[in-house]
Amino acid sequence: MFANRSQQETSLEDLACNFSDRSKESITKQAIQERFNDHAVAFLESVLIDQLSNQLPLVDKVTYGNFSRVRIKDSTRYGLPAALGSVYTGHGGRSGPAQISIQYEYDLITGKTLDLSLTSANRNDQQDSKETLYNIEKGDLLIRDLGYTTQGYIKYVQEKGAYYLNRFNPKWIALDQNGKPINYSNLLKKFKKNSRSLLEISVRICIGKELIPSRLVVSRVDQRTYEKRMHKIRNETKRRGYNVTEAYKTTAALNLFITNVPSQWLATDQVRNTYGLRWQIELIFKAWKSQLQINKVKAVRTQRFQCELMARLIWVLLNWQVYRIIQRCMTSKCSTWKFFKTAIRISEKLRQVLFENRPVAQWLELIIANPNRKYRTEIRQGKHDYSRILNNLLA
Repeated sequence: MFANRSQQETSLEDLACNFSDRSKESITKQAIQERFNDHAVAFLESVLIDQLSNQLPLVDKVTYGNFSRVRIKDSTRYGLPAALGSVYTGHGGRSGPAQISIQYEYDLITGKTLDLSLTSANRNDQQDSKETLYNIEKGDLLIRDLGYTTQGYIKYVQEKGAYYLNRFNPKWIALDQNGKPINYSNLLKKFKKNSRSLLEISVRICIGKELIPSRLVVSRVDQRTYEKRMHKIRNETKRRGYNVTEAYKTTAALNLFITNVPSQWLATDQVRNTYGLRWQIELIFKAWKSQLQINKVKAVRTQRFQCELMARLIWVLLNWQVYRIIQRCMTSKCSTWKFFKTAIRISEKLRQVLFENRPVAQWLELIIANPNRKYRTEIRQGKHDYSRILNNLLA
C-alpha cells in the first residue's frame, strides 16, 4: 500500500510474501484476504479523516490580502471493474457500469487539504456543490469549474460574505445596467470590429426573483479552442440527433467569467489568469494517475479496493504536508510532478520510519534536500507564473 506498485500489479500472494519477509512470520493469502473487511475499511476511513483534520498549521489563521482562504476544488473520475458497480456506480455507456469520483479541494494559501472524498461517478459536481455549502466561510475565495456553479451556490456564497470566481453559464439570464439581457452576438461583433481582447460588464444575475450583482468578464477564444469546442458539440449533437444552435456557436467563441470580487482587488485583466489557478489541481490529479497509478485497478473484492485506495490517499496526505513545507521554503514554484516522483522513489524509507522505528530524519533528509534543484518548476515561454499570479491576488 506504500506506492511501490499499482494495485493492478499486486496480488494477495505478493502481500502475504511481503508481510512474511518483514515480520519473519508466515501468513497465507487467504488470511490477508479476510483482513480486507468492513472493519478495515472503517479504520482506514477514520485514519483518513483524522489526517485531514490534523494537518500541520504552517501559517497562523490570518487574512492574506482580502481573503482568508483561496479554495480550488475539482474532481477526477476513472472506470473500475464491473464487479465494483454495486458500490461505485458509473454513467453507463462507454464509461461502463462502475466508475469512481474523487472530490478534492485545498487552500492555495496554506496548502491545507479541505476535502478528499470518494463517491460514485453518477454523483455529479453540482450535487457535491449543493451538499458542501455548509463549509463556506466569510472571506473565502472559491475558484471552481462550471460544473460546480449552480444559481443556489452563487446566491449562498454572496450571502455568506464570501467570493466566487467561475465560468459563467450563458443559459442563465444576466441583465446589463439598463435591465436588458446580455447580447452575446453584439459582444462578439465588438471583438471582431475593435480587435479587443477583454470586456467587462457590470451585470445582475437573475436567480429566482432576486438579482445578484456580479462582474462579467468576457474574452474571445483563439481559433484552435473554438474549433475544439465545436468539434465536441457536433459529435454530441450528432449522437443525440439535433443541430448546433447559432446561440451556442456564438458563446463557443467566447470565454465568460463571473466574480463578485471587487475590481479594486482584482482588475479585469487579472480575472482570467486568476481563474487559471484552478489548473493546479489538475496537475495533482495527473501525478496521482500517472505516478501513483490509482486508476489502474483489477477486479478484487470491494473492501480490498477501498482499503488499498484509502491507504494510498493517506500516503498522499503524509507526503503533501512535506510538499507544503518545501513550497514555502523554495524561491520558485515546487513541481507537484517532480515531488511525487521523488516521494515514490523513496517510499520505502518512509515505510521503515513508520514500521521499523527508524529515525524520521533519514527520510526527511532525502526528500527535503536541494529542493530548488530537484523540484523547481520551469516556466515555459508564454505560460503564466502560478506563484506570481497568487502573490498578486493576495497583495
